[in-house]
Amino acid sequence: MIKKIYLTFILLLFVLSACQAPVEEVEQVETPLEGEPFALYLLGDPQITGPDLKNYDLDQLPLAAVPLLTTEYLISYDWENHGINLSPFAYQQLLAIFSGGMPSSGVPFVILAYEQPIYAGAFWTLRSSLSFDGVIILEPSDPAGQTLYITLGYPGADNFIGEDPRGNPRLKQALEDVGKLGVR
Repeated sequence: MIKKIYLTFILLLFVLSACQAPVEEVEQVETPLEGEPFALYLLGDPQITGPDLKNYDLDQLPLAAVPLLTTEYLISYDWENHGINLSPFAYQQLLAIFSGGMPSSGVPFVILAYEQPIYAGAFWTLRSSLSFDGVIILEPSDPAGQTLYITLGYPGADNFIGEDPRGNPRLKQALEDVGKLGVR
């Protein structure tokens, strides 16, 4: 009798498993990259400082209403050295913004590629006595210059903690798409 129940149970499992609908493979379609290919935003909350960035998820940082820099202001982006070569107008605008001085705790920014936040960092001043373990752009100060370098840690790379976010493939793709990737 137990053999009969066991065989019936096995047969029932076999029949039920055959009744399942076949699982269709879903073809993954890559979503097109839309929006501004490159943008650098300051934060919408002036109370957040460079050191505060580690207390926030990237997606939770409040962005300013308009970007500080966009693709139209880029002449080129040096991928190897992470140098942003700006139009003279954009560079002069940055000089004007920071001419009144910069807090020693930095001015946070977020870089976006196709409207997706890629990483956060802070504009930093050489006059700061604070160290910083994140991504920095030193405050623009050379009136004849046009290039900002995105570096790691202040006062040096030894102060940086974590994985370098500057080599993000989405950012690289965005810069390639608009023909801005290259050496100055």
